[in-house]
Amino acid sequence: MIMIIQKDAGKRAIRCAGAIVLLVFILSACGGQPLPTLAPEAVVASPTPLPTATVAPTATPTPGPAVVAITAPEEGALVDMGAPLTLVVEASAPSGVRTITLTSNGQNIGQARGMDESSVRVEQAWTPSYAGTHHVVATLGDREGNVISSAALRLRVVDQEMMAANAPLWAKVEGNVTAMRGLAAQEPVVPSILSRTELRQRLQAEAVYTEEQARRDVLVYSAFDFMRRDFNLYDLQRRYLGESLAGFYDPATKEFVVISDAEQMNALEEWVYAHEFMHALQDQHFDLALITDTTLSYDGNMAIRALAEGEAELLQEQYIDQGYLTDDQLVEIFNLTSRRRPSGGIEFPRILSTSFIFPYEQGVEFVRALHSRAGWNGLNAAWGNPPRSTEQILHVDRYLAGDQPDIVSLAPLTDTLGAGYELLETDVFGEFLLREYLGQQLDEEDVDAAATGWGGDAFAVYWNEEAQAQVMVLRILWDSGADASQFASAFTRYAERLTGGAGRIDTPDGACWPDQGVLCLYAGGLQTTVVRAPDVSTAQVVAVSFKP
Repeated sequence: MIMIIQKDAGKRAIRCAGAIVLLVFILSACGGQPLPTLAPEAVVASPTPLPTATVAPTATPTPGPAVVAITAPEEGALVDMGAPLTLVVEASAPSGVRTITLTSNGQNIGQARGMDESSVRVEQAWTPSYAGTHHVVATLGDREGNVISSAALRLRVVDQEMMAANAPLWAKVEGNVTAMRGLAAQEPVVPSILSRTELRQRLQAEAVYTEEQARRDVLVYSAFDFMRRDFNLYDLQRRYLGESLAGFYDPATKEFVVISDAEQMNALEEWVYAHEFMHALQDQHFDLALITDTTLSYDGNMAIRALAEGEAELLQEQYIDQGYLTDDQLVEIFNLTSRRRPSGGIEFPRILSTSFIFPYEQGVEFVRALHSRAGWNGLNAAWGNPPRSTEQILHVDRYLAGDQPDIVSLAPLTDTLGAGYELLETDVFGEFLLREYLGQQLDEEDVDAAATGWGGDAFAVYWNEEAQAQVMVLRILWDSGADASQFASAFTRYAERLTGGAGRIDTPDGACWPDQGVLCLYAGGLQTTVVRAPDVSTAQVVAVSFKP
């Protein structure tokens, strides 16, 4: 969570950049594109002693394929932290059940071994040690040690004592947010408080981002000069897992978490609670799941995330403006946030932080413009007709005018490029990323002139492991010929500054500059095509594939 606090002529304006559900750096989190989060060095939980499970054969062995099921407690059950419960697992395997292993959020909580029955029932005593969502998994192993089946169960573990201590404050904040926004909760919201250590342990246990995924992401980023091809993104993700979070709401599990190391929430955590409760209301009244809808493009997901975060940001601003926090609490918030300092001593690519911040900073500007026109009803209308591109977030007039992004298609290049090339990623780049791309070499005025007028795009990145060769194509459609010309002119300056201006190669259709192979620009009519390739001839072949 990034906090920005400003003081102007004695009036405090506090702006918050939080998180809905940015828990791990996973490429698939938003439409299959890199969506980074910032996070601290991972803390591995201490091993849990494995209790002895009670095992009994079932009355009648079940023929057929191997199966395992967790039959108790029920899916989504609410469990008190520190209170013992019994997990019931039933399993069968024609060759005989050899082992049943139970884990919670990746940690072993029990194991039954040495069974030879074809059908068994296992009762495992377990006492959850921390609050929050627990994903319990039972895996069935055969006599050869192979995992032949698994089953999962989601439980909500709550600290009843802590909930009771904070319930009056939660009720007050929820009442304030409901009154401000004019939306009542359609069903109770059950919050959890996790300590920073508990958060780290949980994220470490649940993390699924692999070194191979990180390597592929780096290659996609490097195609646009956002980071070096040898950058260790996997290590960065592990070192910073969870640091950016002060709270989150997960639309998939309805989990609402505030991060706190105290028994009772302080002023900052109360403020965060208002932000995250706004997300819970969005989820109950609108379609918050659109944020991670994989049928949308990365650019489309980012636009909807900007609507969601922008609304929660605006509500936080008004939470202060309407006097729900005292001056002493505002001072407390300032002091708490000013103690947080970014970790130093490592390289941190700018694209990771700007991608994280965009939904908050630009989202609140977009939402503020809608709110100034029609109040909160303007936001209700926006959820009924959500923005479809970051262009609409950056230019609210285009959203209001119904200016939808053009659909741009890219034919597969695998056959064109020949053997050895693998498609790493294809999606919509969008105006936000286009601005970030150009801004690496151009000033803000040049970037604004070059990117405004974006109509739609598509990109693809290919990689040849054996040849260590990369091909990138970015095809952009512009609103007018003048917009296309402005981009072509600006991109020429970009390429010349990137490469030092030496070695330009003019071709019948465009121009190329040497840079880990060549970086080329082809323009024609309302379309421009940027290509990165190992050589000019490959770039030409790629460009011809998308010639208007």
